Amino acid sequence: MTLWRHRDFAKLWMAQTVSEIGSRITREGLPMGAVLLMGVGPITMSGLSLMAQLPASLLGLFVGVLVDRLPRRPLLMVADVGRALLLMTIPAAALMDQLRLWMFFVVSALAGIFTLLFDVSYQAYVPWLVGRQNLMEANSKLSVTESMAEVVGPGMTGVLVQALTAPIAIFFDAVSYFFSAVLVGAIGIKETLGQTRATKFEDGQRAEEMRPGPSPRNWRGELSDGLSALRGNRTLLALAGVAATSGFMGSALFVLDTLYALRNLHLTAFLFGLTVTMGGIGSLIGAGLAKRVLRWLGVGRAMAASLIVRGIFAFAWALAGGPIWRSTFLLLLWQLFGDTAGTIYDILDTTLRQTLVKDELLGRVNSVVKVAAVGLTAIGSLASGLVAFAVGIRETLLFAAIGMVLTSLWAILSPVIRLDRMPEFGGSEPNSTGCN
Repeated sequence: MTLWRHRDFAKLWMAQTVSEIGSRITREGLPMGAVLLMGVGPITMSGLSLMAQLPASLLGLFVGVLVDRLPRRPLLMVADVGRALLLMTIPAAALMDQLRLWMFFVVSALAGIFTLLFDVSYQAYVPWLVGRQNLMEANSKLSVTESMAEVVGPGMTGVLVQALTAPIAIFFDAVSYFFSAVLVGAIGIKETLGQTRATKFEDGQRAEEMRPGPSPRNWRGELSDGLSALRGNRTLLALAGVAATSGFMGSALFVLDTLYALRNLHLTAFLFGLTVTMGGIGSLIGAGLAKRVLRWLGVGRAMAASLIVRGIFAFAWALAGGPIWRSTFLLLLWQLFGDTAGTIYDILDTTLRQTLVKDELLGRVNSVVKVAAVGLTAIGSLASGLVAFAVGIRETLLFAAIGMVLTSLWAILSPVIRLDRMPEFGGSEPNSTGCN
């Protein structure tokens, strides 16, 4: 059955659309607010990014155990409502003329934990909801959601921040999370605690059946199971390596891009939002091309190529400067081609991980990967601020672009590169035809 007629998936898709647009407003609005309202510099910006990542990285492994123990739909709702209530404090404080810099740090830290809970629950919930045979289609459609958010959210942020101030932009984000929670709550299929989805074959056709999951043991044992599943598969280890390295190298862009664009390149909030919007167009293109690129190159070569292309176009940040039109053009190129390649990689990465890992371990494996990415992003956020202070922002962005190109070595030097197609569900190490 096509997912266009899957009503519960449609509700999840709508919820994700609303939530993603809102989250783009916060992603751009919080740092914009810190720059425009508080006059912060590179080190403070890196500290703000660090606070968004560090608590989540410390608690991430326990989040994975929680996701594998409890029904995932209610966890998605808790994450949405939690982020909404947190973000509401920023416009409320601004309304009472009590807005302080420390509030940005606290909201970033706590919202980061809820975002991790949502992401881990979400990636574990999708295979349960749609069945693993529909994962490629589901991830492509959900990637379109993220792409639309990139198109609408940043440009909307620039307009809202410039016309109505950053706190008002964050208010709209908080409201979006409430809508997302309502839509997730309307999903008709209810999970049973400890229930997992298993694949079987009848008359040559793949079908899904529900089986009882393993009984919870203890936190240490369950954490060990998740780590063992990752250590025992070189493909999953390579995917985790890409996530961690990309988090570290890409953190310079996440930390310094707003400051560099507004202060060094002298772009207006609207122009910067416009360049980020182009990234959404690139993501839409990537979501549409993912299956074709998969057919042309195979899974492994497509993943390696997309990482290389994304890294090459990151050099646009180091080359930007001079007339505003030139800087804007270069950043538009980065957003268009970088996000096209990044989206192709993300779709293949998510589908491959969801295919290789059993339902009862998916939350813990996802959390390990997320913790690796978030933890290295936190370290990179601090390092990028210090390096930018010591040698300059442009030089720091140049180092980051070089590192992003080298990230492709994880795929090139691992079994991933030999993978022509997705392995069978729950498969092991891939060979040239898909799995052993």
